[in-house]
Amino acid sequence: MSFARVRLLNQGMILVAVAVAVSCGSSEAENLFDPNCTGDCSCSGTTCTCQSGGSCSLGPTGPPDGGTSGDAAVVGISPPNGVTYLCDSQNQCNLNCGTGCTSTCDGMSTCSGSCSSNCTSSCAGTSDCTLSTGVDSNVICEGGSDCKVTLDDRSTVTCRGDSTCHIVCPRGGCTAECAGSALCTITCGGGASCTIQCNGMTTQQCAAASSCTGVCESPPTEDGGASD
Repeated sequence: MSFARVRLLNQGMILVAVAVAVSCGSSEAENLFDPNCTGDCSCSGTTCTCQSGGSCSLGPTGPPDGGTSGDAAVVGISPPNGVTYLCDSQNQCNLNCGTGCTSTCDGMSTCSGSCSSNCTSSCAGTSDCTLSTGVDSNVICEGGSDCKVTLDDRSTVTCRGDSTCHIVCPRGGCTAECAGSALCTITCGGGASCTIQCNGMTTQQCAAASSCTGVCESPPTEDGGASD
């Protein structure tokens, strides 16, 4: 083998090694595998669980107003994507997620946080949830829970059982799907009216720039209570 060919091969190997080192040390790679869950939190793959009775925080904790203090501003941490976050037993949980996340708040827990887009959140077991959704997201509130939800475009809230849902829809056009004996309140922004549905039927249109409350009654039984 000639000296020129050996030299070219060595140069190629050096370039490959440099490329691998840059890829492995990038912040994107770290964000992909590190959901940044802190407190009484344990993670396996993309699923993070808050221990019973514990306090946990998922995602960066920097200031939401874009200030210069906090993890997100100083270190440049991005919210994690595609994470499942479980807070199901008397937990205190905070969530700051990107896209495609799933979160549960159950067992008399208190949860708050936000998601950028395409997320699913559930609040059950007489829990207290304060959530802000991005676009194309869904929130389910059930089991006697108290849910305060701010909705973005093409997002919905489903409120079931004896739960109470307070919904803020800044751009208008939101739908609250209520079932059982749920209480749903919508503060509807400008642009388009909002809708409160009870047990699958449209019961109230809420005009843009107004607030409306709808109380569902439990659906009738199959026989309607009629006697033979």
